[in-house]
Amino acid sequence: MHLTDPIHISLDDADNVIPDIARIKHSSLTTTPLGQLRYGNVPAEEAREWLEACTRVELLSELKYPRIVGLESDGLGRHVPRMEHLVIRDLDLDLDLDLPQPTAQSDIVSAAGGVVVAFAEFQYHPLPGQEQEHRIQPSVSKSTTETQSKVEIPSLTSSASQPPTNVDTEVVDLPSSAHRALHEHWDQTVEAALSATFGVMHCFEVRGIGTFSPSHLRRGIASRLLAWIFPWADRLDVPVVLAATPAGYPFYIRHGFVEVGDHHRGEDDDEARTKGTRGTRPFIECDMAEWGGSGIHRHVLMIRWPKHAAGVDGTSTLSS
Repeated sequence: MHLTDPIHISLDDADNVIPDIARIKHSSLTTTPLGQLRYGNVPAEEAREWLEACTRVELLSELKYPRIVGLESDGLGRHVPRMEHLVIRDLDLDLDLDLPQPTAQSDIVSAAGGVVVAFAEFQYHPLPGQEQEHRIQPSVSKSTTETQSKVEIPSLTSSASQPPTNVDTEVVDLPSSAHRALHEHWDQTVEAALSATFGVMHCFEVRGIGTFSPSHLRRGIASRLLAWIFPWADRLDVPVVLAATPAGYPFYIRHGFVEVGDHHRGEDDDEARTKGTRGTRPFIECDMAEWGGSGIHRHVLMIRWPKHAAGVDGTSTLSS
């Protein structure tokens, strides 16, 4: 295993990374009881093609956002939504997997070679009421069929995370053998909880981190991707938010996240309530017995409060 550092991807990189990212999503699609109940009847090849189509739609929209790395340099400032997409490649997999290899389309990504084995998606949410519209050229928007079964850290879809304006919409239909009612119910439930809890916050959101399963799990790869966003959050003095699966919960705890409702640096109840976290129920639950399965699937709403990121000499720890 020969892993690269996290690589930033741009719109020019989309065709190079889409098959690999879809493969990562597919590797964990039915590894939980909820995932099995939602997608267990979908033939493997159909599921892979669906995930690749969804990934293409999502990336071609999301890669048109202003980037987080441009916060202090592109002139748009802190009042526009931003996104950043990162990948890590395993250079030893060039000859081991029958996957499309990078082309010369992107100097950064193609120079890395190998196969993408992990990805991360982060979004910056401006302070509500201070957003400035940023118009982009027409493309496709985020698919409504996004899966939330990513390894270690689930995908998040916040209803407060609207795509950029002036974007054509393409919808990738769910495979007919999937549990459509449960798919729609759970996605809408998670979206509503995220919006109700974090929709008024100035924050960064972990929209998704995925690691190829099982060969690249528990090797610190997700930690490297997640850690990238922390200096930005600390510098801007804003929290990082997400929803954790049971498997992801201990991982987030180790990285300084707490369940929503916990106090922030000694603040009182009134201050925490103003920020939208005090008294919030931190759990999102699905009783799978109501959908033909058994057991309870739970996501936990979590937050990582900012720390001081500048060193004693006042220098920034931000990296690009």
